[in-house]
Amino acid sequence: MKKLILLICLSSLVLITGAKPEPVKFGNGIKFTAITLAQSIRMAKEQKKLIFIDIYATWCAPCAMLKLRTFSSKKAGDFFNENFVNLSLNGEEGEGLQLVRAYKLTAYPTMIILDNTGRPIIVTMGYLDANTLIKFGKAGIEKSAQ
Repeated sequence: MKKLILLICLSSLVLITGAKPEPVKFGNGIKFTAITLAQSIRMAKEQKKLIFIDIYATWCAPCAMLKLRTFSSKKAGDFFNENFVNLSLNGEEGEGLQLVRAYKLTAYPTMIILDNTGRPIIVTMGYLDANTLIKFGKAGIEKSAQ
């Protein structure tokens, strides 16, 4: 019940204020880079990492909850910052919209792990807690090694 009330409050706040969930830029959570997909592919090759992409919408309550709870988690931050180049893209504009169209995405949030050539490895949609997000990341690493 508490989660439902929080979800309703977050939805209302996002809708009323037009607030955008911004990429995490501080604290101990996941550090999202402010670069293009092409730049992230180059960086992933150089650093021998995969690419983690969060595709969100500004009006999406589960997207806001991901930013607030999951992406700010130190545990998730430690894992994703070590293993991935992390991008957060608005699915309704720019490169985010291009990815939505290219991959025919149907829900927000959508999270994609790409290899360092830009090829999709694994996709998930919806809110995930930090532990489940880490399991998703580990599955992407395992799948990329095959």
